[in-house]
Amino acid sequence: MFRYIIFLFFSTSLVFAQNSKQLRDSIIKYKDTNPSLAIEFGLEFNNLTQNQGPSSEIQNTFALMGEILLNMGLNASALDYLKQSVKIYGAIPKEERNFPNINQPPWVILNIGSIYFSNGNYDKAEEKFKQAISLFENISYKDQNSFGINTATSNLALISQAKKDYKKAEKLFREVYERRKKYGKAEDILYSMASLLTISALNNDDLSAQNILDNAENFYNNQIQSGNNQPFLKRNMGYMYLNLGAIKQHKKQFEKAIFYLNKSEPYIEDFPFELSAIGSRLAECYLGLNNLEKAENIANENLKVKNLNEQEKIYNYKVLENVYKAKGLNSKLLKIKDSLILISSGSSTSKILKSLNNFETEIQLASSARELNESKIKYNTYLYILIICSVVLFFSLATIRVNYNYQKEKGNRLEAEKQLISSKLDQKNRELVSKSNFILQRNEYLKKIKTKLESSKQSDNKDLQSASHELNSVINSDKTYKDFDKMFVNVYPEFYTKLNKIVELSSTDLRLASYIKMNHTNSEIAIISGVSSRTIESQRYRLSKKLNLDKDQSLNSFLLSI
Repeated sequence: MFRYIIFLFFSTSLVFAQNSKQLRDSIIKYKDTNPSLAIEFGLEFNNLTQNQGPSSEIQNTFALMGEILLNMGLNASALDYLKQSVKIYGAIPKEERNFPNINQPPWVILNIGSIYFSNGNYDKAEEKFKQAISLFENISYKDQNSFGINTATSNLALISQAKKDYKKAEKLFREVYERRKKYGKAEDILYSMASLLTISALNNDDLSAQNILDNAENFYNNQIQSGNNQPFLKRNMGYMYLNLGAIKQHKKQFEKAIFYLNKSEPYIEDFPFELSAIGSRLAECYLGLNNLEKAENIANENLKVKNLNEQEKIYNYKVLENVYKAKGLNSKLLKIKDSLILISSGSSTSKILKSLNNFETEIQLASSARELNESKIKYNTYLYILIICSVVLFFSLATIRVNYNYQKEKGNRLEAEKQLISSKLDQKNRELVSKSNFILQRNEYLKKIKTKLESSKQSDNKDLQSASHELNSVINSDKTYKDFDKMFVNVYPEFYTKLNKIVELSSTDLRLASYIKMNHTNSEIAIISGVSSRTIESQRYRLSKKLNLDKDQSLNSFLLSI
């Protein structure tokens, strides 16, 4: 009988639907506040569903990943996900699509238009935004329809703004603002006010800009007093000051720019994309005021930010380049030049330009190489002043060529190593998830069998009692859990160490923490551990006490952040 039970267990298939939903929920949860973590969950989702057929869930997740990467400034990667999302949408049967009456996903088309816009291809961007509006107009859901049309129309206004057609831009922004006042959310209304403020400021209409700012501040304060603590409301209020700061910077009114940029920071502190932009602009403003020390310090601090996008890195390296030129620090200047060349060689901007417009990356690399050549010639002038000009030119070009090949080889090597590490980590993650699901489903199944055996009328039968004991020993097999711990440490090598630095924990505490780290529910942990849900709740309470967590602090959130 026992052999038959084991055979049935091992023939049971694993179900991943719950895990995929949890991963997608995690992507949505962290996409604005912790985009890097959201991307990690997205990669896990892709691994989990890679052998499944096309579905709306997979298509929407690819679209979401593209949007996050777009917001991070990683346009090439974003485009890959967005194009894949369009392909999956086309492969889904019409009746299974989110919007059966349209042939392309409108939000994806809109975001592809944003990539064209960010690369200066305004004609193509306008085409995509208008296409998105047409698609939104065919959606039967009114909220999706209006919100999407407003977003696409605002993007069309941004094209006019970029072309300095402020009259047309204001007209489009005004249309969106009037619709949002009637039907939109408070945070969307405030966003439209920020757009109108920007147009007034760019058009040198300071009186109108000030009136809009005053109205926006009153609107925001009223919303806060009425209990509206929506984080995007706060962020969009920060946009008012950020946009003003950016415009003042553009007009070289650096002190005013610094004032508004600093004022925006508390409102945007929970949104890393915008925070990095504030830091870069502050560094440029202090450079404009010839405060070299301040500019250098801010730029260096900005470059320490984790997952800083390519464009922001370039902004800050350019600030440092100008600082070191002014100070005559040639050795540091050369290092900055090398960093700029390395960024250019692996530039996502160059990749997206090639993907969208068939531009060649060698143009940018050649430009960077010429800049490096000029810097090195100046730096070595006194050393090679007696050498014939033709010899100087020959050896300089040779040096540039060697350096270029070295940088290219180094970049390729680093990328290969990164992909290898990523592949190994992905494999370890899959093995860990499989092991966890294996233990969960095995124990759940065996506990059901054990319960049936114990409740049997023949419970006094020695064979049945022996089978029951054997089942219990399998459920609580220490070897299985040791294998799991070993795999967990491979995926999260510092997790246990960091926890034990806070307080020394027992093996039971550490194991519970690992299951929570993997987003298992209390009932799932109970099944895996072979104990009751009440026991798990007690263990969670004791663990929170040991970690000195506040009463309102979530144990799950704390462990997921480690």
